[in-house]
Amino acid sequence: MSVLRFLTLILLFTTLLGACGRSDLIRIRLLTPVSEGKKDHSILTETTESSTPIYTNTSSGGSLYFLFKSIGLGYTTVTTNFEKTSLKLKETTTLKTNFADVAFGIGENYSFMWGAGILTGGEHKTEMDYDTNDPEPLLNNYLGGHSLFIVLGHHGFGFETLLGYRMNFIKSEFDDSDTNIPTNYMAKLPTEKDVSYESSKIRLTTSQVQLGIGFTF
Repeated sequence: MSVLRFLTLILLFTTLLGACGRSDLIRIRLLTPVSEGKKDHSILTETTESSTPIYTNTSSGGSLYFLFKSIGLGYTTVTTNFEKTSLKLKETTTLKTNFADVAFGIGENYSFMWGAGILTGGEHKTEMDYDTNDPEPLLNNYLGGHSLFIVLGHHGFGFETLLGYRMNFIKSEFDDSDTNIPTNYMAKLPTEKDVSYESSKIRLTTSQVQLGIGFTF
């Protein structure tokens, strides 16, 4: 299903649901990620790995939403840092993403907000260190995608406390034609070299738990 069709379905569902319980408040909401879903986002695979690689994920950034009653707009920036360390290879990735969001909300004292975002810009940078202390970068030449999110809120005395969850679906493609990777490391066939990769086209799914505050008018 294309992103446009998916957003159309969200809009239709929201129109029907919002008519049953729309909010009369104007809201400004700020959220920031506090936890990043732990996943292996690495591009390369070390074919001689004798133990389980060590990898870490961290995220930073924030979301800003303005809701007029039951519909609103938002902007989100998320930076995910990923690191994988194996026997001969250390892979470090920085994924910066910016999203334009559409949000919908229902409820007053207890509220529920949901919506989707379209990737409007960002950067995907990966560096590989082959025990040489001279990391080699992989150059990215395409970045696209979308996101989905939900937010629960509790309202009192003009303020809100917020708990959210966001998933980002990223398509990325890198160009390794100008990368000086040692010949004994890189190959499409794992049986031939120490390190391999399946495709230069990558699909990444990142997720964040968010906390935030809101102001109502």
